[in-house]
Amino acid sequence: MIEVKSLKKRFRRAMPDSAKWRRIVSRPKYETVEAVSGLDLEIEKGEFFSLLGPNGAGKTTTVRILCTLLLPDGGSCRVAGYDVVDDQRAVRRNIGVSIRGERSVYWKLTGRQNLEYFSNLYGLRGKSARSRVCEIAETVGLSDRIDDYVEHYSMGMKQRLAIGASLIHRPPILVLDEPTIGLDPNGARALRSLLKELCSTEGVTILYTTHYMQEAHELSDRLAIIHRGKKVIEGSPAEVCASLGDENIVEITVSNSDDDVEQPLSNERVIDKILHVERGLLTTTVRARTVVPVRSVALISGLEPLRNFDIQSIHLAQPSLEDVFVSLTGSNITEVGDASSLE
Repeated sequence: MIEVKSLKKRFRRAMPDSAKWRRIVSRPKYETVEAVSGLDLEIEKGEFFSLLGPNGAGKTTTVRILCTLLLPDGGSCRVAGYDVVDDQRAVRRNIGVSIRGERSVYWKLTGRQNLEYFSNLYGLRGKSARSRVCEIAETVGLSDRIDDYVEHYSMGMKQRLAIGASLIHRPPILVLDEPTIGLDPNGARALRSLLKELCSTEGVTILYTTHYMQEAHELSDRLAIIHRGKKVIEGSPAEVCASLGDENIVEITVSNSDDDVEQPLSNERVIDKILHVERGLLTTTVRARTVVPVRSVALISGLEPLRNFDIQSIHLAQPSLEDVFVSLTGSNITEVGDASSLE
């Protein structure tokens, strides 16, 4: 349903010292940044596919190209069999889109008026439009609030209405860009449940971008992790997590002290990489990839640096998508620099 080959997109942006340059030559100094660099993707019919990466990874740029909102600088993209450059109208007929959802609808109208407006844009009129609006309201769980003004909706309800508007013309492909940003846990959970149901019961193909690792793991049939515009790994969540190997991840929890546990551990030969450090009120937990499977717990528990700490627990842990991302990129997904101006 979606095929991306060697996709490239470049942007110009002002350099950090452009203010000084502007004072000299009366114009800012620019640099060219490659937001998407040789990206390849193939998404099958009825698949829930997540594009996973931090802000600035190129997720939104890729989505905007697939939705015909941006032109690529290289490579090719086909959506539902149509080229995104040569067959833009056909692409738009076959996709429903919600980019940063809640502002995709009109707050001064009711939910019903919003859905009627979008149904009219897609050529639905009269009884068929009214019937489809009621059907969509039921699908997204807004039947009891459909005649309320959208400005009185919660953020989660606005997101669901935006998705409903993108479904009004029964598209075979749904493209969603970070739809759960800003939602409370209950709203995000309800939205994820709705999307899984759409994919499993109605056969809608979903391309979903997110930087929430657990969300991607829960929802996806397959996913791709992208970093600085390039794909670093692709597969099912289980396949991606298994790429770190069996029984190579160890989780160490120690009581807090004045000493730093992370640095001395990272210098030990048995530790390949520190993946994550979580500092709580009373304890610090370190997740690390080891070079010796299975026996690593016994080896680590006897390390000299740990003798200075009150060890609460040491155990093997299942690899997570966060572990994979840190292992492949060397950065935590929340620590990567924000290049949102590129997206």
